[in-house]
This record gives sequence, C-alpha cells and structure tokens, in this order.
Amino acid sequence: MYTSNNINVYHFLLDLKLGLPVAIKSSLGNYILLSSSENITEKSLILMRHISESSASIIINNKRMNYISKKNVNGELFSISFSNEINSKLIKDISSSIVNEKDHLEGSVISIENRQEIKNLIQLMKNNQIIPSLVFCNTAFNNETELNSNLKNYNIKTYENIDLLKELKEQNEFSIVSRSHVPISACKETEIVSFRSKNDYLEYFAIILKNGNKKKDPLVRIHSQCITGDILDSLKCDCGSQLKKSIEIMSNDGGILLYMPEEGRNIGLLNKLRAYEFQFHGIDTIDANYALGFDADQRRHKDACKLLKLLGVGSIKLITNNPEKISQLQKGGIKVIDTVQIKVKVADEAKRYMETKKIRSGHNL
Repeated sequence: MYTSNNINVYHFLLDLKLGLPVAIKSSLGNYILLSSSENITEKSLILMRHISESSASIIINNKRMNYISKKNVNGELFSISFSNEINSKLIKDISSSIVNEKDHLEGSVISIENRQEIKNLIQLMKNNQIIPSLVFCNTAFNNETELNSNLKNYNIKTYENIDLLKELKEQNEFSIVSRSHVPISACKETEIVSFRSKNDYLEYFAIILKNGNKKKDPLVRIHSQCITGDILDSLKCDCGSQLKKSIEIMSNDGGILLYMPEEGRNIGLLNKLRAYEFQFHGIDTIDANYALGFDADQRRHKDACKLLKLLGVGSIKLITNNPEKISQLQKGGIKVIDTVQIKVKVADEAKRYMETKKIRSGHNL
C-alpha cells in the first residue's frame, strides 16, 4: 500500500469510498469530475452530469478489460463511452461484476486513456484496495469562476494541479508502540511487539517466541493476514495451517513471526471475498484478482524488512515456500542465509489453489 503524510490524499480516498464526486484539475488546465465506479450512486452520477454538462465515461485497466472483453488487449487504461446515458448499475457491472453471457460493452466506444493524472489515480486506488476503475465527466465550462461556484455550491472538493503519486511515499516508516509478554498455548515464553506506521492506518505486530530476536540468524516467518484461514480455518487455502505450523516450528528453539496486514495478497478482505465469488465461476485465484483489476500479488515485503531491522535483526532463516519473498527481503537489506520449507496438509477444496501457487507463482510445494 502506498502511504502519505498529505491529508488531501486521505480526503480524496475517503470521498471515493463514499461514492462522492471530486474535481481534479488536469495537466491541460480543465477540471475532470470523477468518482469511484464501484461506489458511484445514481445521485452522484446525475450531479456529475448536471455540473459538467457532459456524458459520463468509465475507465478500467488492462486486466479488467481482458476479463470483460474476453480478449487479450493492448493498452494500460481504457475509456468506455456510450451514446446513451449510462446508469450506476451498468458502471458497476463493467467495473467489478462477474461476466456471464451478457455483453456489457455492446454499443460502446472504447479508446485508450493516456492522461497521466488518471493513470496516477487508478494506481492510487489499486494500492489502497479500491476497485481500480473511475467514472468521469469532462467539464464543458469555459468560465472557471462559474465552474468553481458550482463545485462550491454542491460541496465538491477540488484538487488543482495535483499529481497524487508524487505526494505519496512508497517507503513506510515505523516505530515500536509496545512490547508485551503474552503466553500462548504453543509457547509460554512469547512476546508481542506492536508497531505504528507513520504513514498509514494499518496495524502491524511481531510474535517473538523464546527471545528469537536475540538469536543469531533466527527463524522468521512473514505471515500475511488471512481472516478466513487464520480465524475460520477455511478449507479454501493453507494460510491457517501455515500459521499454526510456523508457530509450532519456532516454539522449540525460538523465532519471529511478523503478522502483516495484507489480506488477500493485499487486495483486502472485501475484495478477496469478491475474488472467491469469481473463483466459484471457474477461474483460479490469480485470474480472479485480474478480473477485479488487481495484480496477482500486491504484497510488498519492504515493510517486513523495516520491522525486522527495528527488532535488531538483519540476518535470518526464512520459513517460506515463496521464492519471491526471499528475493524481496534480500533487496530490502535482510540477509536470508537459509530457508525452511513449510509443509501442511490441505483439504480437497484447496488443491486447485495450491496447484495455482505452484504452477503460476512458482511456490516450492
């Protein structure tokens, strides 16, 4: 997730999540009225058309376009327009719904979207677990004073000459908030260390077994949050089993488990549950992410590197089946001197998921 110290970014994201329209001043000097496709309401859509005196168009990215058009297309972003006025249901169907037999693009005009500010906004949405799709209206006002008056009257926030990604920090910053002795059933000698990010609202913590942070080259497991697996023992994945097995391994000689708030490979719980619905209709876990416009894996392990360094750890034995995790940790300045493969039993319901991880993501299973 990208993070920011700029409160305007948080306001912008909040407005998107509420389905409210916002006005962005483009590099060409005109305003673009836009809103989140997944959260747009009929009221907001009517208001956008009224203020702009123009029709609404929808922007989706390459991954979503491949899914909805059932073709491999070239281009990063696509603008979809219709000769007739569109409603909020069609916008949501195009941006995030499961495609069956109906062709939602019938009668549309599709063009490549190249405006950098739009590309930045779509990237910002994706990194903040909002379906990366916008509905927008180009303003038809030549009189800027009149436009500003209309925007003010309808309480629409404006962002002038803003390049949101330039105001964001890819590098997160952390501080230790607390260190508490918390005995657990697998190991009574356990400490939980909590961290606060200076740039986002998420909560991070480390489970340290038997003073694992004080050992040379300690065992480390970087575990991504999985509410369905860790709490509910879902049969669709191996996450809960991996969590329990990692703690069991480290309960003997000590170690560190970093619990990272990266649900669904960092698309968020709600989007992960949406992806499950897509999987029910026959596509695998990676293509389900793509169908929603997200990456196959949006986790960034630089944060884990920073947390380990705060604990005074720079060299580890990593419990993982994922070669990409090893690579990212080493790039982040953590020396991985050895890896420990983690083997768990999985239910029949998880076998396709495991197959996908092995074949498409290169996991050592």
